[in-house]
Parts: sequence; C-alpha cells; structure tokens
Amino acid sequence: IHFYPVGTAERGSSHLRLTARGRAGHGSRRNDENAVIRLVQAVRRLAEHRWPVRLIPSVQAYIEQVGAALGVEVDLSDVDGTVARLGGAASLVESTIRNSTTPTALTAGYKVNVIPSTAEALIDTRVLPGGEEELLATVDELIGPHVSRELLNPQPGVQAPIDSPWFDAIADALRFADPAAVVVPYCLGGGTDAKAFARLGIPGYGFSPLWVPEGFDYRAMAHGVNERVPVEGLAFGVKALDRFLSTC
Repeated sequence: IHFYPVGTAERGSSHLRLTARGRAGHGSRRNDENAVIRLVQAVRRLAEHRWPVRLIPSVQAYIEQVGAALGVEVDLSDVDGTVARLGGAASLVESTIRNSTTPTALTAGYKVNVIPSTAEALIDTRVLPGGEEELLATVDELIGPHVSRELLNPQPGVQAPIDSPWFDAIADALRFADPAAVVVPYCLGGGTDAKAFARLGIPGYGFSPLWVPEGFDYRAMAHGVNERVPVEGLAFGVKALDRFLSTC
C-alpha cells in the first residue's frame, strides 16, 4: 500500500510568552513570592496537561481511511488506541488529534544569589482549527494567578474541504503516477503559507507529490544537513504535477 497524504488542514500557532512576577530578594532568605518558582510551577502544569482529543474532519478522515486500507479496527471512542494500531502511519496523525503546549525557552535572573522579580518562558502552542478560545481559557486556568500570558503572532488553524474538485484532481494525478496510490487527507502539525491565503478566502491544499522507497524516512531528514529525496521520487513528482496541471 502506498499512502499519499494531502494537506487539507493545519494546526494554528498560539505561541505564548509567560511572565511570572514576584518579590525580588536575596537567595539565602525565605521568599514565598519567588517569581522563578511561580514560573516553573506554571510551566510544569502546562507541560503535564493532557489535552483532550479533538477530531477535525481532516484528521478523522485520515484515521478512518488509513485504518480501512490497513484493515485496522477504527474505534473513535478510543482514538489513542486506534492511532497506535496504525503503525508507521501513526506519525502523521498522532500530533494532530489534540492541541499541544510545549515549553521551549526559560529566562530569569542574572546572579546565583539574587531572586529576580520576574521570570519568563516561551511556550510553543499549537491549536486545532476553531479551538483557540477553548485552549486559551484552559491555559489561563493552568498558569495560575501570578503568571500572565502574551500571545506571540497568533495564526489560527485552517482547513479546506475534503470533498472538493481540487482534492479529486490531486488524487487523480497521484493515481495516474502510481495506480497503487491511496490518497488520504491529513492535518499538518505545523504550518505553511496556506494560513496567509486563508485570510483572502483561498483554501489551500498541501500537494508535494513524492515517491520514496520503503524505509526511506525523508521526514526525519527535514531541515537536516543530509536532507534529500531520491531521483526516482523527483521524477514521480514531475509526472504527477504534469497530470494535475494538464487536467485542471
């Protein structure tokens, strides 16, 4: 089975800067208003929070269609268990069945014996389309009263129709280049320029046709010093794109 995922949705980014405030003082003295401790506790609560499963159409369609092709039992009342049964195909969906808040940077203090009055953290926050308000309300509960949050360049998630002439044309081009192709929609965990075009009312589809041999983990190579694709995969892409452009 050759799966070809087509991006029909993207999680949005609601990156956060957390700022904890407290009472500055000497490190040798008791201080129940330590900004560093307040920040660390807030970050820990965010990092340990298990965000609930939230299936958008693209993600549900991916799970159902991949599961059917693999002969795997799909139980939407146990999404985590179903995803685990997808084997290698799980990597494309396991990060998009829920929101995520991942701590990435911490800043506080300037001297080992001085308790600072403020401490900051950056949180890489990804949110499924339509879930921004719910996510931020939960964040506010988790960080507590002594920590404030600031949104950094928020970009809402986007999704395009799965049942559309564009998706059908993409699927046709892939099956023309590979008759064994199983074309499935999926949601990107990160983002592309589709978010900018969505503001203009233009739906976006992530279509970069590529064939890779079994065991060629090209996703693990992304942005690495050895990033590459096979020559045969490039030739496949040219064939698929030519079909797509000539039939649309």
